[in-house]
Amino acid sequence: MPIRTLEEWAHPRLQSYPLTALKDTVIGVDAAHYLDRLLNTPPSKEPLCSALGGFPFALKTHIENDLESMQSLAIKPLFVFSGMDYVVKEKPSRESSDSVRLNSEAWSLYNQHQAVRAVETFGNSGSVKPESLFRFFQRVLRMNKVEFMVAPYSAWAQLVYLEQHPKRFVDAVMGSSELLLFDVEKVILRFDFERSRFLWLSKQTCLEDLGKISPDMFIDACLLSGSTFLPTFPPVENHRKPFSVRDTTSMLLALGPSVTAVCTHYQDEPQIQQSDYLDRYRRARLAVKHHVILADDGKVEPLDIDHAPSDVHEFIGLRLPEEVYFYLSKGLTGPRVLNWLTSGELIEYPPLDNGESQEYQRLVREQLDPYRVQALALLSQPLNRFFQRKDITMRFWFGKDAEKSLSHKDLVLSVRQSISAWNVRENVLKSQRDKVKASPGTLRFAFTSLADPEYAAKTITAKDSSHPLVSKEELLSNTLWRFLQLRGYCDDKHQLTIWGKALVTALFALDPADQLEEAAFLGIELLRLNHLNANGAFANYIGAPLRGSEVDKSNCLLVSRVACLGKLRHKPIGFTGPLSRNLLAFHSLIYSVRESLRDLTEMTLVNLLLNGDADRDRTDWTDLGLEVPFIDDYDCGLGIAVKSYLDELAGLVDPTDAESRRLAKKKGPEEWFLHCVDVKGDLDVAFRLWDAIYKAVQVAGKEVRGGDRWADTDQWLASRR
Repeated sequence: MPIRTLEEWAHPRLQSYPLTALKDTVIGVDAAHYLDRLLNTPPSKEPLCSALGGFPFALKTHIENDLESMQSLAIKPLFVFSGMDYVVKEKPSRESSDSVRLNSEAWSLYNQHQAVRAVETFGNSGSVKPESLFRFFQRVLRMNKVEFMVAPYSAWAQLVYLEQHPKRFVDAVMGSSELLLFDVEKVILRFDFERSRFLWLSKQTCLEDLGKISPDMFIDACLLSGSTFLPTFPPVENHRKPFSVRDTTSMLLALGPSVTAVCTHYQDEPQIQQSDYLDRYRRARLAVKHHVILADDGKVEPLDIDHAPSDVHEFIGLRLPEEVYFYLSKGLTGPRVLNWLTSGELIEYPPLDNGESQEYQRLVREQLDPYRVQALALLSQPLNRFFQRKDITMRFWFGKDAEKSLSHKDLVLSVRQSISAWNVRENVLKSQRDKVKASPGTLRFAFTSLADPEYAAKTITAKDSSHPLVSKEELLSNTLWRFLQLRGYCDDKHQLTIWGKALVTALFALDPADQLEEAAFLGIELLRLNHLNANGAFANYIGAPLRGSEVDKSNCLLVSRVACLGKLRHKPIGFTGPLSRNLLAFHSLIYSVRESLRDLTEMTLVNLLLNGDADRDRTDWTDLGLEVPFIDDYDCGLGIAVKSYLDELAGLVDPTDAESRRLAKKKGPEEWFLHCVDVKGDLDVAFRLWDAIYKAVQVAGKEVRGGDRWADTDQWLASRR
């Protein structure tokens, strides 16, 4: 986030130059700042993304257009992503509260048929965060052969290091105004490719216009104004509305010139006492001055290391081995589980639908614990004993009473031992590749290869330290097999369990061209968690099936929920069409389960590497991270399309008549989803996904609660598709 009020105050002081001035330069770009502008400013802003979930439909196109423009101007970008959270980083509780309020208001407006105001309010909610798109963005960059790196902590400190280094790794930096807290003179705030210009801000101009203040006082004034490092100084916000950075500067000049003097002046105010603001300021100041970066020699160290205190962990965080930071920097792993372990905290924020249902709250508070515990155990097992025994405090947006502790210490040794017999070599992989018609390193290969009991027995392989795993296919295949065993799809003899057989059945039923392997996997996971059903969850949310009998509505809901696992193909333009908060709430379940699966696969890969099971003299780190599954988010668009179609049929005289089905399908592209690529084709894909998951339900038998209901729904659907 930018420094509060600074960019508004500085707007008249921005300077505009032609983009041609940056020819033949390398520009370090804060990835979060770049994505934030795409998400929240036209023409790339898609207001209904927070009402639909998933990735913005046109985001990839906008990114690639920008990359093409930079290439044509001979500008080389280096995107830097923020990594782990640092201790003093402000938790986004205020932003979350605002998002929840605006989302509720938007759905209320939508329910009142005030579409224009609803769309505007959805667009202002800020529910879609840049961080949720990091993996997607990294994959787009990789596809376009554009460099990126992930900083150990804040991208701002890393960018300044790259610019200030004697080798000048970048010629200039682009990001939010918070870059000015660091030792940088000029910051590019944005590119305007339509006008072929860029806007930048000079720190010296700010110092001059604020009364020729010193750089130190400028940093203090900015911190008091509010930023990611420190909340706004309460007296400023309480007594000067609206305020600007000039007000905090005037306060320092009148009462200071130090923040200590200012805090002393207001020491009797309750908010100052309760927040321990002065101590938080001191930690924030140190976190800026000695932020931790990845140096060019691979070391992870604080800025101004010669003068850094010995307790950097107090304001940055507990230190991990440099090998872990290296994996993070290459995008091989994300920061989520690393954050839990170093901070000792796991904070759950409300999802897009606001997470008011008991089903969702039970999922994130209880049902996902096995995924999290295994992920923490895998990460901590090769690390110091301190991390192996460190409990995690879980906090939730829906009440302090829900707070609980998460312990992984009892699993640290057993989780590693249980999967240690997966060290399958390339010659064994190749022997099965042609038979199952799938590439090693993919979910389809991992499952279908184990359908052959004789081959599964061959995969029991001991670690050979003198001949570690080498190829990318070896690493990915063994990672996925270990992951499948952890999730209970195969046993310690590498034979498929009943759930493994169910999922293999689903995969064999799918057309590989539909690319629904991850969708089927998520469907089975939701079945195991008893969430893929037609129960009355989210009944108070609008957008549930409305027409036909109660049986019709229930069947429609179950099929629509399955369809939420697929994707609606859409042109690169913002979504227009019907919405459903009911199905968005189901999307929230899918999202959280997918995130947990991604965490577990990443930590399985990290554990494999940290234990020396694979050769680490390699260059394909980023590819490994991007080819591990569960990156793609799923919107509820296909679920809405299926619900709209089946709901429309239910209102006709004979919903099973061929002409009725033709008319209902015709409404898709003509009335409901004007910018979709092929609504009828997508409905067919959704029904094929239904077929696959239903076959898995039949194999799982009594393991699926309410399995008989699936047979009734399948028979009902057969005459309506």
